[in-house]
Amino acid sequence: MQVLVSVNSVPEAEMVLSADVRLIDLKETSHGALAALDLNLSKSIIHEVSLYRQQHPHADIIVSATIGDDCASVQVLRELIQSRLDIGVNVIKLPQTIWADAAYAPVIKEFLFRQVKLIAVLSADHVSGKETIDRILHELANTAYWGVMVDTTQKAKPLTALISLNLLDFFVKAAKSLKLYVGLAGGLQLEQFDQLADLSPDYLGFRSGLCVNQRREQPLLAEKIHLVTSKVSAFC
Repeated sequence: MQVLVSVNSVPEAEMVLSADVRLIDLKETSHGALAALDLNLSKSIIHEVSLYRQQHPHADIIVSATIGDDCASVQVLRELIQSRLDIGVNVIKLPQTIWADAAYAPVIKEFLFRQVKLIAVLSADHVSGKETIDRILHELANTAYWGVMVDTTQKAKPLTALISLNLLDFFVKAAKSLKLYVGLAGGLQLEQFDQLADLSPDYLGFRSGLCVNQRREQPLLAEKIHLVTSKVSAFC
């Protein structure tokens, strides 16, 4: 299992790389659940990651990026995805407002046909029962999505306060059975690590719990990043 950390600047990227974080997410954390980070800033972070890869050739680092909580048109979606692939992003995360909208299906299928790694982000508000989860996951797997995760749109409460551990366990097991790369995220604090790690997702996504005053728009704290990576090492 890995930990994914969302970053919004080069200094934050340097911080998580030095703590051995191997899943780095580019996200504008000052507003929106999946707001897209400025493209030029994203490019600067990718450059920093590239330098790190050159210095640590055995480090297996994956960079993901969000493309916004919504978008204006099919063409805008195509541009948002392609522009991030062009600068070296490895994985694109799509919100439910986009991947579940039939209007965007053709352009999404174009990227999936090219074997672009797309993660469908399920809103915690829509994870209502096992039958619904099973249906959604089968649809995503049949469409050839690389991964799936559940996240919260509002970060005031952690994921575990919105969805039972039993249902999250079902979600993880069902996704893995379909060969989907599966993650859990959403307002997570360090105290939720152990109970969610026990469900064996491929990764847990953190931001708020690693920031000053536990607020996602505030800077990351190095000591908390090292603490969560030490938890990952101990768990593995």
